[in-house]
Order: sequence, then C-alpha cells, then structure tokens
Amino acid sequence: MLKVTLPDASQREYTQPVTASDIATEIGTGIVTAAVVDKVNGHLIDLVTSLPSEGPIGLRILTKRDADALPVMRHSCAHVMAQAVMRLFDGVQLAFGPTTATGFYYDFALNEPLSEDDFGKIEAEMRKIVKEDQPFERLELPREEAIELCQQLGQEFKVEHIETGLADQAQLSFYRQGEFVDLCRGKHIRSTGHIGKAFKLLSVAGAYWKGDASRQQLQRLYATAFFDKKE
Repeated sequence: MLKVTLPDASQREYTQPVTASDIATEIGTGIVTAAVVDKVNGHLIDLVTSLPSEGPIGLRILTKRDADALPVMRHSCAHVMAQAVMRLFDGVQLAFGPTTATGFYYDFALNEPLSEDDFGKIEAEMRKIVKEDQPFERLELPREEAIELCQQLGQEFKVEHIETGLADQAQLSFYRQGEFVDLCRGKHIRSTGHIGKAFKLLSVAGAYWKGDASRQQLQRLYATAFFDKKE
C-alpha cells in the first residue's frame, strides 16, 4: 500500500497505481490547472509518472509560484523550440538542449545557417505547437532499443551519446510530444499547452559537439520563457 503525506500533513492511501495528477484531481480543479510538476521525497518527477506502489512518501505538487517549476517549464519549451526547428528545416540533427540561469538553449546541426531573420517563423511555429496542446510522454527503453530508436530517427549524435556518454546506463528515457521524440532525462510539464505565450528567441551562436573544437560545429539557439508576460 502507498501512503502519501501532503504538505498540510494530511494523508491518503492507495492500493492501485496512482500519479500526482490523479491526486491533484482528487484535491480539486484549482490545483489540477495550476500544477506544473511534483516532488516525491524531495525529488522532482513528472505529474503523469506513476508514484511508488508502496511505502510512505511525501508529495508536494508544485505550481508556477515554486522556484523549481520554472526550469521544468523552460526545458519543455526547449523541446517545443526544437520541434519547431525540425518542422521548418530539413536534415536537423539534435544535440543537447539544457536550461540556463536565464532561459535555455538547444544545439543543432543544420544544412543552412540560422539567423535572427528566422526567429519570427520559429516562434510562430512554436505558438502552433503550444496551441496543439500535445502531451509530454515519457518512454523508457533498454539501451539496445534506445539505440535502435535513435537510428530510426536519424539522430546520430544521440546514438553516439548512448554508446559513449551513457555507456553505463541499461535503461534510457525519452520524451515525446506529437511527432517529436528526444533522448531526455526530463522532467517535463503535462503538455505543450501549459507553456503559454511568454517565450522569445534571443540569439544564435556557434558551438561544438560536446564542447570539443575538434568535433562537429553546431548552431546554438538561445531563448527564454516565463509563465506569463507580466513575469
């Protein structure tokens, strides 16, 4: 049996699989709408990831008022930006797309150079993806299946990273929204629709695969996002 303690010290018990999203629904529609991500015993997990099947846990559902929520939303926005770039340009190879102190970036290998003239159409495509409200789905695969998936997607950087940088990992996680799939540890918000409209592309710069100047040259697209325009 799973015993869940909430921040107000109230407790709930479950004998069936349950997610933080399920518990939020029990609590009320307000928290369902506001929920961004959750913490289990101090560790971030997705709202739609199943909670442990047994034992006592402490659960806190985070909203945009919590400091840990903004980086999660920004990371999801980075995936939306990458999805938009892949819709607009052919032959896109994905590298890494982490958050930063002020926003996020994504590194790409493209057949053509990006410039600030492209920002408007990329942002417009991002707004379409947000409007589509695509759910973020977590996939966990054994490493051989993970390599095969990246090969099928034609993502050579991801294949190399699994074979080298993640050589000790028996299981790999991916996230999917719509047609976009990427190797990723997470965590992510519930869906693209929870990103809103307060995002902006900032600049483009050169980069190298894994920071090694002897490796492939990439294009790094910087951006930022907030929960609303006032922020």
